[in-house]
Amino acid sequence: MKTSKTIAVVIILTGLGCVLSAQQGKYVRKSVSSLESVWFKPGSVGGLQFDSKTFDKFIDFYIEVERFDYNVLPDNLIQDFRREANSIEEVSADAISEVLQNTVTSKIVEILNDPDVMKERGTALKDEAAFQSFAATKAKSLGLTTEELKTLMNSAYIYLPFISSAKKESDGADDLTVTIEGGIIWWQMEMDDEGTTSVEQVVSETTQGIGSVDPTEKELFTEKSAWPQDFQFGNEKWSTTPEQYAQNDAMLAFCKNLGVKTKKIDDFKLTAQIVEASGKKYGFPLGFREGVHLDDGFHIVEYEEDAEGNESKVEKGFVRVSKTGDNNSDPNNYTYANQLLGSKVSEGTIVMEHPRLGMQARYNMGLTVGSSITPEHTSLNPAGIDANVLAEEATSQFGGNVIFSYNLAPIIGVTQTFVDMDIGFGIPAAKYDVPSGEVPSAAAFVLSPYMGLTKKFGGRMYASATLGVGVDMLSIAGTYIFPAALVVILEDIDYSIDIMAPGFKVGGEAGMMLSPDLSLTASANLKLGLAPMVGTLTWNETEYEIDDLSAYEELKMGGLTITIGASYELGELPFNLFGFLDPFKKH
Repeated sequence: MKTSKTIAVVIILTGLGCVLSAQQGKYVRKSVSSLESVWFKPGSVGGLQFDSKTFDKFIDFYIEVERFDYNVLPDNLIQDFRREANSIEEVSADAISEVLQNTVTSKIVEILNDPDVMKERGTALKDEAAFQSFAATKAKSLGLTTEELKTLMNSAYIYLPFISSAKKESDGADDLTVTIEGGIIWWQMEMDDEGTTSVEQVVSETTQGIGSVDPTEKELFTEKSAWPQDFQFGNEKWSTTPEQYAQNDAMLAFCKNLGVKTKKIDDFKLTAQIVEASGKKYGFPLGFREGVHLDDGFHIVEYEEDAEGNESKVEKGFVRVSKTGDNNSDPNNYTYANQLLGSKVSEGTIVMEHPRLGMQARYNMGLTVGSSITPEHTSLNPAGIDANVLAEEATSQFGGNVIFSYNLAPIIGVTQTFVDMDIGFGIPAAKYDVPSGEVPSAAAFVLSPYMGLTKKFGGRMYASATLGVGVDMLSIAGTYIFPAALVVILEDIDYSIDIMAPGFKVGGEAGMMLSPDLSLTASANLKLGLAPMVGTLTWNETEYEIDDLSAYEELKMGGLTITIGASYELGELPFNLFGFLDPFKKH
């Protein structure tokens, strides 16, 4: 009991001092401690060999960020928590919080509210030298090292990442998927006007990460294994099994989401007062030291009081960082940002961080014209059937695309520059030629996965230019129904035709921001395709390679595409996309 009492005292002292010295509009570094790198119930990870080393790496990167001073609580403080938590029948944030309340926090509250301890704490807060003497004496008597005591002194918040379930699923020898579900819980130590201490839960957030890999995937031309056998994160790379690769993929997405959820806690959002104002360009004292990056967003906020004197935050505008201040060596090297939303403000106004993943998702719908998909391009001749799926040439397609864009600005130092993963789709507008007179079970479909680069120009109203390369795949699947005279001796046959051709596209987009996260967009893209590379026909579960592709030389799956859509700044994504680039952020 004596050990726990001293531990609890020193946990609170420095943390409360930081809280009392905080000023409105000035970010004060928070000192936090972790119960565990991650907690999960033994046996709850679905037969996975849990890769704790890699998980710790991602937690260190995404949660233990520059704005915090991090510590790890001594093991003897959490032994009771660990023992009781391991007996939970159903893992959830509420269940874990209850265990913490019954173990760690209940001890802290009981001890710190003891009259003698409260008196000692008050004396120590008034006299730093007395506090240091008190702490050193206790450290000796308790057998603690100086570093352990220092760690405990600097904790005002406690956090715990947890995993409620982790499972793998496999489709035979093909796709392997690992899904991790869980979240993070934060607690804060608070003291009221009378010096009474309490430990309150600040937030409990859940998320998931999904990773997949196909160990049987082959390269298109070489037939070599195509799945990436090395997992890369920045300059680091390590060999993995398929299971470990999928697990690492899921872990990265999971921890990245937890990082954003942590930064969204009001106590942890970076805040500063504007110290320079020139038109709608503002400078404020945050920068590399706090982990600010190029293109990060900040709300312009004001604090208002209601009739009862309660203060509330009101968002008045939004700015985006145009230059990050290098304040590691010079605290007067400010960050500058351009205002995108709201009315112009003056010096002294507060900016508050708007945490996001640094990724956008865009969804567009529209029409493609200038295509040429003829009936001959949909022939079933490779299977010995004298028939075509389409009855006429398709010169247009109804479709759109889904684009995930990763902001490269913090890496290359050029604002609003993105690498895109673009998944386009189109349905050829044409009639079908079905010998049996029945509608096919599936329509012709063009799938277009592309990679591209996009550069945006402007502010709230913006324009962009895009270059992309990829492949277009014409896919037609259905069921061939034999004429009535043959039905008695032949069964209906499932078939699919797949023709793949490389392509490239150029285009542009115009957009208008409606909110810090949502924009309306209109785009025009010209896609030019080359001659097909690969063609296959699957007939009754037997795959035939189409060796002679001369009949497809005039196939045009692209054209001019006009779309309208929307763009959204992501705060969470269940799968890992471009995560290997995150450690390269430096601007």
